[in-house]
Amino acid sequence: MNTMWKKCICAAAVMTLMGSAAALENTVKPQVTEPIAKAPKVALLIGNSYSFYNCGVHGYLRGFMKESNPKLGMKTRMITISSGPLSFHDMKFYLSPHEQDPYAHVENGRLTKPMFDVVIMQGHSEAATSDKRLPYFRKYAVQDAKLVREAGSTPLLVMTWPRQNKPADIKKIADRTIEIGNEAGVRVVPVGLAFAEALKEKPDLVMYQPDKSHPSAAGSYLYGAVLYSVLFHKSPEAINYLGECEKPLPPETAQFLRRIAWKTVTEFYGWKLP
Repeated sequence: MNTMWKKCICAAAVMTLMGSAAALENTVKPQVTEPIAKAPKVALLIGNSYSFYNCGVHGYLRGFMKESNPKLGMKTRMITISSGPLSFHDMKFYLSPHEQDPYAHVENGRLTKPMFDVVIMQGHSEAATSDKRLPYFRKYAVQDAKLVREAGSTPLLVMTWPRQNKPADIKKIADRTIEIGNEAGVRVVPVGLAFAEALKEKPDLVMYQPDKSHPSAAGSYLYGAVLYSVLFHKSPEAINYLGECEKPLPPETAQFLRRIAWKTVTEFYGWKLP
């Protein structure tokens, strides 16, 4: 074999390895991949401490919307229960009108339009890794998605992230969450995959609290950037926003996480960009 052929074969092998390394960690493909048809005006996010840490991921999402060009004005309600799986949340109750509720437009005791455009469901941190919890994750994700659609809203399911000391769990979390999302007919929000992508490039970036589970400010920032990307089909890369709750990130870290969020979302859904 001559020297030129050896060089070509080696180059091809390197490119193959690089392509493999660049792939996202899921092997199951999402079925609901198209962008949301119309930018939502009112959102409900239900979850647990993964969503309420660092003053709440809804605060980060609002920060991105405020600094977006043009500015976005979606209203966001977040309901969280500490350590709560989806089964702890009474979805039917959340979607019903209540006295003094500013999102409820009622005539003759009935809603005249849906209270929320989108409902984002974030489950237990071990919902996809625990064989005991998995059936309940599936049951309530499918059940709640049906209730959300019946109420005239669009359901989404958050893919969470693995524990800091169990990074390989992302494959199980990703595939199981996507399988359930496909069964429920909902968009999966690939937050966990974005965590994995960020740590591939910057393994020393602090994405976790000392408990190795809950998100650091950088983790909540990335969570918010992924939500922004999915909900509005817009890149957050140019948004000059550094964080929330008196926890601003260094500009270079924020810029990196915004890039990772958009890269992950577009690759996950297979969106074709101009």
